Amino acid sequence: MQCNPKKILVLTVLAVWIVCFVKTETAVSTEKPDFNVLIGEWVRPDGGYIVRVSVVNADESVDAEYFNPGKINVSEANVSLWKGFVKLFIKLQDKGYPGSTYTLYYYPEKDALAGFYYQAKIGQTFEVVFTRKKN
Repeated sequence: MQCNPKKILVLTVLAVWIVCFVKTETAVSTEKPDFNVLIGEWVRPDGGYIVRVSVVNADESVDAEYFNPGKINVSEANVSLWKGFVKLFIKLQDKGYPGSTYTLYYYPEKDALAGFYYQAKIGQTFEVVFTRKKN
């Protein structure tokens, strides 16, 4: 059996991400989550991509912008709660970004967003992390 180095790397990264970021137990809360924790500018350290969240609306839609480095059109952005995590979903619709999406989860202990970027143009999903830009 031949080893595929790319597959091994992807599985290793996934395992590390699970160990570092995924909680094995999630407390159920009756409190409404504070989605405003997402407001701010978030930077992806692996390329300088930026997500800027300016408003979280009462209907859970989000006013968000995306830059790489120029502005890319955000066609949809919303927030929800998933297994105790604040989840941010962003859909891009622009040249080179035909329906690409970010599905990100907020980790308060790291003040970071981690999750997945689906690059629709090539049909691949990548694990990503964004850190809050400090002023």
